[in-house]
Amino acid sequence: YIPHIVLGKGPPGGAWHSMEGSMLTISFGDWMELPGLSFKEWAASKRRNIKSDRVMPEEIACYYKHYVKVMGLQKNFRDNVYITSVSRLYRGKDDEDRSQLNENVSTQHLEMEDGQKSLTKRNWEVRGYQRATDGSHVPFCLFAENVALATGTFDSPGRLQVEGEDFPFVLHSMSDFGAAISKGK
Repeated sequence: YIPHIVLGKGPPGGAWHSMEGSMLTISFGDWMELPGLSFKEWAASKRRNIKSDRVMPEEIACYYKHYVKVMGLQKNFRDNVYITSVSRLYRGKDDEDRSQLNENVSTQHLEMEDGQKSLTKRNWEVRGYQRATDGSHVPFCLFAENVALATGTFDSPGRLQVEGEDFPFVLHSMSDFGAAISKGK
């Protein structure tokens, strides 16, 4: 088990939840499967016989969501979460165990259920807010040894709402980047 927390705007499965239902994947490769539960095993448990490698986005979204439940990982997932900053921390050896949190920022809402705090090496500070059911924003601050960022999909890149994001030389997709390179821009 690797201690981790997954923060996202929506449920596990990400963009697969918002894709058009009548579409089919080009193919469902092993690279899309998660360890310990193959997609075909999962589909068979749903009484769906996969005859081809093409599946609907809704099935993939359900597979990912079900995986989190089957593997007992619900406590590691938080939805309605928006990240506002990720900062690299540069601390001396004496500062390693000290956390300097703003008193107005809550860390309790995003702690793991088993009471486990963040990792001992706190190399990164992640700040943001979780949207509560009443629409209010509950700020948080987490410290982590490692951070992986996923900022959007090919057809719907995540916008960071930062200054300069809409400048003409800032690109939000690999196809736009490839086109700019081809044109020598």
